[in-house]
Amino acid sequence: MKQQLILIIILFASSFTFAQVISIDSARTLGIGATVTVKGIITNGNELGGIRYFQDATGGIAAYSSSMVTTDRGDSVEVTGTIKDYNQLMEIDPVTSYTVLNSNNIMPAPVVITPAQIDNSVEGQLVKINDAVFTTTPGGLFASNSSYNFTANGETSKMYVRSNHPLIGQTIPSGLVNLTGIATQYSYTSPNDGFQLLCRDGNDIFMTTSIWITKPLEEFSISTTGLTVKWQTNISGTSEAEYGSTEALGTFVPSTGTDTLHSVDITTLSASEIVYIRTFSVSGNDTAFSPIKVFVSQSNSSGDVIAYFNTPADHSVASGPLAITLPNAIDDTLIAYINRATESIDFTMYNFTETGISSISSALNNAYDRGVDVRMIFDGSAANSGIQNVRSEIKKISNPTGSEYGIMHNKFIIFDAHSTNHNVPLVWTGGTNMTDGQVNTDPNTVIIVQDKSLAIAYTLEFNEMFGSDGLTPSVADRKFGPDKADNTPHKFIIGGKDVECYFSPSDGTNTQIIRTIDNADNNMSIATMLITRSDIAYAIEDAVNDRTVATQIIVNSEGQCSQTVWGLLSTLLGDDLQEDDEAAGIMHHKFMVADEGTSSSPTLLVGSHNWSNSADNKNDENTLVFYDNQDLANIYYQAFKYRYDQNRYVGIMETGFANSAKVYPNPSNGTFNLEIDADKTMNVEISIYDLSGRIVWNTASSVNTGINNISISATDLPAGAYLMQVVSNNKTFVSSLIIE
Repeated sequence: MKQQLILIIILFASSFTFAQVISIDSARTLGIGATVTVKGIITNGNELGGIRYFQDATGGIAAYSSSMVTTDRGDSVEVTGTIKDYNQLMEIDPVTSYTVLNSNNIMPAPVVITPAQIDNSVEGQLVKINDAVFTTTPGGLFASNSSYNFTANGETSKMYVRSNHPLIGQTIPSGLVNLTGIATQYSYTSPNDGFQLLCRDGNDIFMTTSIWITKPLEEFSISTTGLTVKWQTNISGTSEAEYGSTEALGTFVPSTGTDTLHSVDITTLSASEIVYIRTFSVSGNDTAFSPIKVFVSQSNSSGDVIAYFNTPADHSVASGPLAITLPNAIDDTLIAYINRATESIDFTMYNFTETGISSISSALNNAYDRGVDVRMIFDGSAANSGIQNVRSEIKKISNPTGSEYGIMHNKFIIFDAHSTNHNVPLVWTGGTNMTDGQVNTDPNTVIIVQDKSLAIAYTLEFNEMFGSDGLTPSVADRKFGPDKADNTPHKFIIGGKDVECYFSPSDGTNTQIIRTIDNADNNMSIATMLITRSDIAYAIEDAVNDRTVATQIIVNSEGQCSQTVWGLLSTLLGDDLQEDDEAAGIMHHKFMVADEGTSSSPTLLVGSHNWSNSADNKNDENTLVFYDNQDLANIYYQAFKYRYDQNRYVGIMETGFANSAKVYPNPSNGTFNLEIDADKTMNVEISIYDLSGRIVWNTASSVNTGINNISISATDLPAGAYLMQVVSNNKTFVSSLIIE
C-alpha cells in the first residue's frame, strides 16, 4: 500500500511538472524539441494566416496550429506543445492543447529598436522602428508574397507581406514612417539571416506627416508632345511637380490650387522622349513627395506587332490575321532581324546553345564587323555555350549567382533603339530561348514590337543590368534580381492601343497578372508552363465563381504546379484544366488571353515571366500587356486552342477501343485513314463533330477481324479542330481531327 501511494505521488508530481507554466524566455532557452507550457497575449490574427504570435513580459514566440485560427489579438492564452525550428523561426508546433484565458487585453507595448536589432533577442515580439523609409518601389502598391526593404538609422531591413494581407493594394509610403510589427525570421540556411518585420495592417504603418500620398503617381493622356500625371492625397494640398531629362529634374510646375485629387500636365516633350517626374503636395508645414518616376512620350513609330509560334495554331477560330507558325525556323528569323540591324543590338538570353540551331553567333559577329554596336547579357548558371562563339570584342556580362539571386530569365533583344527613323527600332521578346529544344520542339512564341518608346524602355532595363549605358559593362554597377529598382516607363501607346511593360522582380509583375485576371469579364485562355502562386489561383477562382468568366488553362504538368494551386484549379475547372502530355517538348508558353472575341477590351499578357515566386521575387523577367487588341488576342487564342484541344481531345479512349484504333495523318487536308484492329467482325458508325457538338460528317461501315483501314474524306469541311467518334455496340473511340 505504501509503495502504491509513493507511485501515485510520483506520477502526480510528474504530471504537475509537465503542465507547469514557464516564462516564454525560459521556454526559448530550453530550445528545439522541448515540450513546454507558456502563457501570453496574442498579438496577431488571421491577417498573418494560421500562425499566432504571443508574448509575456519576458519574450515572444509563435504557435502554429489550425485549431488556433479562431483566436485573435488581445486573447490571453495558455499553450502546451513542442518547440521546433521552422526555417530558423522558433515556434510551438505541434500544439497539443491551448486555452483562451480571457480576451480583449491591451496589446503589449512594442519594443523600440533599429533595423539591425531585428534578431533572435526580439523574435516573436512586437517591435517599433521609427523614421523608416521604404526603398522598394516607394509610391507603388503592396503585393502579396513580397518583401519590401526599408532603412532607418542608417540600417536596412525588410518587411514581408503574405497572401490575403490587408496591405495588398495599398500605396507604399514614399516618406518617413514609423513601423510597428512582429519581429520574425525566415531562412532556409542561416540562423543569423532572414530576419524580417511583419506589419499586421495599415495601422502598423504610421505616417509622420499630416499629408501623404494615398494613390501613387500614374500617367495618363500620353501623346507625342507630353503626358498628364495624377496622384491622390489623404487631405487637400497643392499640386506641384518637378521634371527633367534626368533624375536631376530641373523644371518646376507651380500649383494652380489645392485638392486631394492632383493632376499636372507636361506639354513640352518630343516623340519618344524620356522624362523623370517628382510630384508633391503641400499642406501647412508638411509636404508629401512622390518618388521620382520615369515616363516616356508616345512614339511616331508604326506600332506594328507580329507574333511567331513554333507549333501549329487552330486557324478555324481566326477572326482576323492568321497565327504564323515557323516550325524549326525561329532561329533563322532572329538571324534575319540581326542582319537588318544598322546601329545597335542589345541581346539578352537565358540560355543560348547553338547545337541543333542556326549560328546566331555568326550573325552577331557579322553585325559587329559591319559597325553595329552589340552588347550581350546572359545567365551565369545556364549552359550558354553559344556565348563562346561570339567574338571577344563584343562585350558581355552575366548575373550574380548567389543564393539571394535568381536567374537572368529574359529573352529580349533590342534593335536600333535610338534610330532617328522611328519606324526602325524593334523589341524582340517572349519565352523562347535559343536552344535546340526551345526552337525546334518546345511550344514557344516570340513577339516583335516596332515602337521606339518601348525600345528605349527596354534599353533602360538593359543598361541597369549591364551596369552601363556604354559598350563596356560594369560588374561593380550591374544590378540584377532584388538589386534592381522600378525605374522604367510602364505605359505606352503603340499602334493606337494601350500597352504596358513590366520587368521583374522590381515592378510587381505578379500584381499585374492578377489585375489582368481581375479585369476579365467574359473569358480567359491561359497557357503557362506552371503556376505555383496561390494568389493567382484564388484570383482565377474569383473570376470563375463571382463573374462566371469562362476559363481554360493548359500547363506543362501537374507536378510543376504547387499542390495548393493544382488542387484548387482542378476542382474549380475540371477538364478545363489540362496538362500538356500528348505531344513532345516542354509547354514553355507564358501567356494569357482575356475577353477574346468580345467588346470588353480583348487583352494579351505575354513574356518570359513564369507564374511563380522566383519569377516575381528573384528572377530577371519581362512582361507585356496589350489592351483592346482583338487581332493580337485572337492570334494567341488560335495558338492556345490548338495546343489545348490537342491535349483535351486526342486519344480519348472509352470502353473497348483502347489501343485498337488510330487516325493518321493528323493534321491533314481533310483526308484521313482510320485504322481499327478488331477482335471480331462488327458494324461501326463513324461521325465527325465540330466543337459545338454538331455532327458535320457521318458514315457507316463494317470491319473484319484484324487490321482494317477505312479512308475518310472530309475535304469539304472548313479548316479547324473536330472530334471523330467511332461507335460499335457499347464500344467507343474518340479522337480529335485537325483539318488544315
